Parts: sequence; C-alpha cells; structure tokens
Amino acid sequence: MLSVFILSLLVLIAVVFFRGLKRYRLSLWSRLGLTFLLLLPFTCDIVVTNLLAGYYCLIAPPHPKTKIDKIVEYPISIYWEDNVHPGFCKEARAMMIVNYLDGKHLKTMALNGEDGKIYVYRLEGPLFEEFAANFERKNRNGNNFDVYRVYADEIMKSEKVYTKEKMPKTDYTVTFDEVKLNGLAREFLYADETRIIENGSKRVIAYNRRYMRFFYNLAPDFEVGNRYFAPYALCGDYFYRDFEGKVFPALRYRVVGTSTCKSLNEILYERYK
Repeated sequence: MLSVFILSLLVLIAVVFFRGLKRYRLSLWSRLGLTFLLLLPFTCDIVVTNLLAGYYCLIAPPHPKTKIDKIVEYPISIYWEDNVHPGFCKEARAMMIVNYLDGKHLKTMALNGEDGKIYVYRLEGPLFEEFAANFERKNRNGNNFDVYRVYADEIMKSEKVYTKEKMPKTDYTVTFDEVKLNGLAREFLYADETRIIENGSKRVIAYNRRYMRFFYNLAPDFEVGNRYFAPYALCGDYFYRDFEGKVFPALRYRVVGTSTCKSLNEILYERYK
C-alpha cells in the first residue's frame, strides 16, 4: 500500500509540473521532455529494467524460454539437483516426499542436501492413503499437516545417504541452476534455469529459463522485506515446481505447506545484498 501511495504522489507531482509549464508558452514536446527529466531520477531503474527485460526475453536465447519436448507419466526414479539454494534442507526433503514420492509413478527419489550429500528415498507401492486412514483412526484431533509430517518422517526412516559419485542411477535428472548475467543486467535482473534430462539418452527433454526483476525504487519491498526479486516472472514459468509438474503430470503438488527452511528469495537477498 505504501508503494502505491508513493507512485500516486509522484504521478500527481508530474501532472502538476506538466500543467504548470503552460504559463511559459512551451510546446507540448518541450513540456513532456522537461517532465520526463523531472521523473528520470525516480524512474531510471524502471526504464533500464524493462529495456533489459525486452532484450533477454525477446532477443537473447534460448527461444522459447520454456520448452517441453516430452511428457512422462511414469518417471519411476528422479534425481533433483538444486545448485541455487544450494541443496534441499531436511524439511524441504520431507515436502518433496509428500508431494512426489507416490510409490506408483515415482518409486525412487534422490535429492542433494545442503551438506553436499545425496539423500535417496524409495517406496515400492502406494502407501499414503492407507497411512492417512490409520493415522486418522489413531489421532482424532490430528489435521492434514500432521498426517503429511508423520508420513514423511516414516519414509525418511529408511533414507540412504551417498556421495554423488556413488549414488544409484536414476531415469531422470532435474537440475536447478542460476544463470549468471553480465555486470549491468545483474544490477536489475535475476535469472535461473530448470532442466529435465532423460538419463538413458542424455537428452534434455524440457527446460525453463525464467527472468525476474528487482523491486523498483518507487515500489520497494515494504510488504514482506528481505526479498531479492519481485514475486513474478518477466518471462518463463515463475513457479518452477509447477513447470516440473507439466513434464511429470502425475507428480503435481499434493500439498503446499510452510517451511522453516529459508526461501530462495531470502537466501539470494542475504547472498547478494
């Protein structure tokens, strides 16, 4: 709300200034030019951001920014490698188990941890519905999040830990990497890329390159704070887990819960600000 107020105030000042120039008998273009110069110190980051966004979204490769060549109903085993956070904290691994490891479409899940180790979880058959029914009978006052938490804890009891060199092979790999921009663009934009690789053929069957802008000087992050980029994509799919769900449609999110792990936005803010 405060950012909207600041923007509205600036627009009001610009309108008053523009109309006030009429007394000097200036041409329309002269008045527009002077008004633009008045606003430039407050809006230059908006101008530069959108020029850079136009280049990276419309001109720079890859084209298109999101591409899916193959949809996989039964991936069976997937290794997720997050190189931006980097790695999955324990609670994030639990949420991945709840959302993706169903024992039917996906039976083996491997995740890189914050400590550089690879955590592997296996489930040979669907278990959640039976587990949830038993949990409800024993815990009348429990809620859905209790079920998910206890279910994930049960699966994580059988986790196996490997180095990347010795981890078991999987059918697919999902990588998440930051895209390093040049010096100027880095001051206004952030970019990352998700790639899904079919390990048997070593072919990239889908990718998503997203570009995010920073908060404008006129609209800083008053609402939440400590966020590195504004919460929507200039191009590419913003929610990269939803992009993965388009490639693996049977593995779409069962639940979105809160996490004590730091968000990507918080981590990048601490890393670069």
